[in-house]
Amino acid sequence: MRVGKLALLPLLFNLIPMLVVAQTNPALFNVKKVYVEKMENNLDQYITSEISRQFHGSLAVVLEPSEADGIIKGINIGAQNTTKATVQLVDPSGKVVLWSSTGNDRNKLFLDLKHGGNQKIAAHLVKDLKKSMQPK
Repeated sequence: MRVGKLALLPLLFNLIPMLVVAQTNPALFNVKKVYVEKMENNLDQYITSEISRQFHGSLAVVLEPSEADGIIKGINIGAQNTTKATVQLVDPSGKVVLWSSTGNDRNKLFLDLKHGGNQKIAAHLVKDLKKSMQPK
């Protein structure tokens, strides 16, 4: 029995979502709500603002850690200078790191001589998070 090419299309369309999920960290892909811990220099507020700006509602910031799928926390920010910060997204138990990144406030257009402050650091970090959460 020969199956026509058109008969295979529904099967192909059902497989596409599985292929997309398989190429993304499943734990990171499932994060839809995050809690942002308090950080020095109010970096948490800048990160929260950037999440709203860059994710357009596809990632929500919640006010209680118990409501979150992941928690964003600053890592040793006090020991770092104000031009760079490292943050992690961990699971709600705090035992599994789902994502980590270091962002800086340098502006490449000015040969890294101009600093943009916490807003620029947050923008870099959230841009990296968004890229990591998207299917490859």
